[in-house]
Amino acid sequence: MRKSQYNCLNLVITSTFRKVFDTWSQDVVDICLEMFNRVSAEHTVAIRKTKFLTIVSNISGNIVCAEATKELTTFITVLLH
Repeated sequence: MRKSQYNCLNLVITSTFRKVFDTWSQDVVDICLEMFNRVSAEHTVAIRKTKFLTIVSNISGNIVCAEATKELTTFITVLLH
């Protein structure tokens, strides 16, 4: 996915939280996102992609999937810190 697509997904998430909590304050939205353990769209997609590639590499023994899984795991670790 492109950066603009991630930005659109993140906008949907923050807009939804603004409507639910009836606020325009980004600080309030950020606190609510943190309290509900919501992470960025980029992080969520990376986690799901890693889970999928792990399953595929375990079933098929595919080396390409195994390498991609390692790279995504490293990417997720960097995102979290």
